[in-house]
Amino acid sequence: MHRTMVKHRIPFHDIDIMEIAWHGHYLKYFELARTQFCIELGIDWPTLRTLGFAMPVVKVEVDYRKPLCYNEEYLVTAACDDLFLPALTLKYEIVSAQNGNILTRGFTKQLYLETHTKEIQFAVPETIAHRMQSHMRLNEASPK
Repeated sequence: MHRTMVKHRIPFHDIDIMEIAWHGHYLKYFELARTQFCIELGIDWPTLRTLGFAMPVVKVEVDYRKPLCYNEEYLVTAACDDLFLPALTLKYEIVSAQNGNILTRGFTKQLYLETHTKEIQFAVPETIAHRMQSHMRLNEASPK
């Protein structure tokens, strides 16, 4: 399982009239972790574009448990059980940085799309699979 965690704080412009983070922003918080996740695997957007692929999101689910408030610090984790399935499904968990309470859970599902033909790929493209495997080996070999 590959897992990434990022820390963030709720800015003023993300809260609504109830003084909590607007529900639509949670996808942005997931995206912060997803971006780092993809960077660590060597498949961030500029790299995908160069390889001739995109990864559109085709499904999202969010389970709101407790609201995030202005200036609250949180940790968001993105994890994937199997990177080599035809769709990249990332599971997210947002927890309070202060007490570790789970605030939100969710997932996104993305498909591999060949950008020139706009064809969905029904397997992880070989160039992407090779890149992820190489980055995973590098991450395992680097001292923590």
